[in-house]
Parts: sequence; C-alpha cells; structure tokens
Amino acid sequence: MRATKLTIVVCLASIAAMVAVTLTKAPPRVVDGVGSNADMTFTTGDFAACQADEVLLHGVSAIRLGVAAGLGPAVHVRAYSGSRVLTQGSRSANWTGYSVTVSVAPLKRTVSHVKLCLAVGPNSGPVYIFGRNSLPQRAAVSAGGQTLPGRVGVEYLAAGSGSWWSRALSVARHMGIGHALSGSWVALLVAVLVGAVAALTTRLAWRELP
Repeated sequence: MRATKLTIVVCLASIAAMVAVTLTKAPPRVVDGVGSNADMTFTTGDFAACQADEVLLHGVSAIRLGVAAGLGPAVHVRAYSGSRVLTQGSRSANWTGYSVTVSVAPLKRTVSHVKLCLAVGPNSGPVYIFGRNSLPQRAAVSAGGQTLPGRVGVEYLAAGSGSWWSRALSVARHMGIGHALSGSWVALLVAVLVGAVAALTTRLAWRELP
C-alpha cells in the first residue's frame, strides 16, 4: 500500500513539474505567411503539392498549413532553394483540427524564392485543403501535375518573447470576454473548480486504495 501511495505522489509531482516547465516556455507567434479563407480541394487519398515564391524567415521553427482533418494522416514538409533542401519536418498521424503545424529546423538567415512542398499520407480518410485564391495563375499551388485555383494557407511561426506565465493576466482577461458574467475572475473561478475536482479525485483514489 505504501508503494502504491508513493506512486500516486510521484505521478502528481511529475504532472505539476511538467505543467510548470511548459508554462515557462514562450508560445509561438506568427511572423509571416497568409492564412486561409477558401476551401480549395478535398481528397480521401494521398496528397502532394508545391508552391513557389515563399519567403522563409530566419528563426522560423514551425509551419502551419491550411490542411484540415477529423483524424489527420502524417504530414511532411520540405522547403527548397532550387534543388537544395533548406529545412524539413514531419507531423505524425492522428492529429485533428482546421490546420496542422509541422516543426522544422530554423534557418540562420532569411531566404527568398523558396519552394515549399507538402505531402499528406498515407491517407484513407477525408482531408480538406484550405488556402487563398491567387492571381496570376503561376502563383497557384501545383498538385500532381495540376494547378489548383489558389495557394495553400501557410503561416510561419517562431518562438515568442515572453513565457506563458507572463501572459497569464492577458489570457485571463480573454477568457472573461463574451460571457453573460464577464471579467478576469472567470478564469480564476475555472482554475479553482479544476483544482477542487483534482483534489477531490485524488482524495477519493487515496482512500479507496486497498
């Protein structure tokens, strides 16, 4: 019984430590790119496309793509300067959302006229590609030998300047906006309720140990 209770204490301490360490990190910020405002194509199979004339800024550590799925497949990204690979990254399968973010190795300098290529697959489920209509047509994305009516939405992310701890008040203010009862105290109330539930659950589990 002592060993089991010690395990619970160690697990709780580990979770608390991981949360604290995570909050000391700086959240990513969008430094370049254009988001999505149009549904360009839909596929239930593998998808690969490239678009030219991108700019890859110094320090970019992740690329957010206008690719949506309920249960997404693996996503691979490569950035080329001519035939040379500047940076690349992959996101494993089973993500979900209206966009997908792929981590890449940051460059030491900004590079223009970059060709950005993405590959989605292996895939057997529905995947939606979002982007923006583009003129002239040469600026549109090329996929499988065909030219789509626009460019895939791409946003370039780099590390922010402040930790999550330093943004706590701002986050609390945003959480309190748009409710019947508004104010920063809403975030505090949520935190207290979550803490109370966690404490009660831990207490009950502790008492039920054999």
